[in-house]
Amino acid sequence: MRCALILACLLSASKVTAGQETVNFTTKDGCKIEAFYMKPSSGALVFINVHGLGSDRNEWGGFQGELAARGYGWLSIDLRGHGGSVSCGGKKADYRNFTKADWGNASRDIEAAAGWLKKKKLSKIIFCGASVGANLALKAAAEGAVKPAGVVLLSPGMDYAGIKPELYLAKAPRLLLAAAADDPYAWQSAAALSQLAARSGLAVSAIDGGRGHGANMFKSPATAGKVLDWAGKLSARVSAAGQK
Repeated sequence: MRCALILACLLSASKVTAGQETVNFTTKDGCKIEAFYMKPSSGALVFINVHGLGSDRNEWGGFQGELAARGYGWLSIDLRGHGGSVSCGGKKADYRNFTKADWGNASRDIEAAAGWLKKKKLSKIIFCGASVGANLALKAAAEGAVKPAGVVLLSPGMDYAGIKPELYLAKAPRLLLAAAADDPYAWQSAAALSQLAARSGLAVSAIDGGRGHGANMFKSPATAGKVLDWAGKLSARVSAAGQK
């Protein structure tokens, strides 16, 4: 029975990753970024997934299965200094040695990812970040040339590594915030950001992430479902606007 379960899990994983590629691109400041890429179904959304501190693109494995089930694509990146993205300007990059300035520059990794998708003529993009990746995703959405349809902030913080999301709300697209009550700092930060966004007249939604921090909240299928239901409505809105 155990062998049968293991085989079933392996077959399921292979279906999710079938067609997934490992790709590389370079940021404006010379960092070589490695990522997993899955092409979306025709006209479907593509998620740029941005992991948390000390993690890498592999943390999105379960969520990518949910994306695949809906025909959505993904570009799950390794931030500079993480995973396979360890070269910046010809020098070794290691997040453990980063200054606040280095973390601030990491939003360029997301901007480069969006630019890479644009070259493939993929314009229906969602930035989805976890923990410090959430703060960086919002910063990239505000500062980058390629604007996403929306940004998903999983366990954002009012200040992670010197990245303060409230500074970027004025130029934010539609936002979805998710946090869990057992993660007090992220829970309180998400509530504060939601209030700030609402006061500024921004389109913001918030969900209870259940349990855990960042992408770990996707261990609850309900959390992934809520995120993708929001994305589906956003996709329909973008499509309707494009037809006008």
